[in-house]
Amino acid sequence: MALRISFHFEGLQPIFRPRLHRLSPLRELGEPMRALEVLSQCGAALQVALDFPDLNEAISVASLLPQDPRLFLEAGTPLLKAWGTQAISSLRALRPGAVLVADTKTVDAARTEAEIVKRGGADAFSVLSHSEEALAEAAEAARELGLTLYGDTIASDPRQAMRRLSPHVDVLLLHVGVDVQRRLGITASALLELVREASEAFRGPVAVAGGIKVEEVGKFLEAGARIVVIGSAITRARSPGEEALKALRAMEEVRRCR
Repeated sequence: MALRISFHFEGLQPIFRPRLHRLSPLRELGEPMRALEVLSQCGAALQVALDFPDLNEAISVASLLPQDPRLFLEAGTPLLKAWGTQAISSLRALRPGAVLVADTKTVDAARTEAEIVKRGGADAFSVLSHSEEALAEAAEAARELGLTLYGDTIASDPRQAMRRLSPHVDVLLLHVGVDVQRRLGITASALLELVREASEAFRGPVAVAGGIKVEEVGKFLEAGARIVVIGSAITRARSPGEEALKALRAMEEVRRCR
């Protein structure tokens, strides 16, 4: 089941009209490794995490964000669990040219999940560090399907996770989850030292996530991050589009597109 999307211009509230639709064959979907291509040209990207269980809300917020090649859209884990590939295909229909990341947090059946998100229209997906077998399978599937593979350190000791993920993934995501931050009193700024370590040791781009505010973007880029992931600081703001523009302007002060 795919979704046909239209909008009321009063507030841009999406209306969903389901229609039967077969998922696209793998070979027909997108350009390979688009996330890395954007980073090679622009040096950095803002990834907006759409962590909504409600697809209407996710699409409504996404429609307010600026159309900029440096702005990646993330189909967050709650959105994927609630809506599956409909979440991915709906975001792809809304923004055909955007880099679209499916935050699957894969720990098993990596090839199957890679094929699912690819058919939905995603450019990237994420894997956790817990299973060496899943890591190897995710990496192989990502290469074959032209997907960018994020390695997410969440739910593990960050330094141990970095060592396990580094040989397999394209993007190393340093991620301290919201639950852990609340329990231990950790702030996003405490990630800065880890970002510095990772950017020196990892061969590819480093991403960072976990309660980051718009005004902190410049600090993380200066520490070595190439992708800054922001969720509620943008998506729950009174004006998500304006907050995203502020973050993009902060990026320009550190890294500019060629």
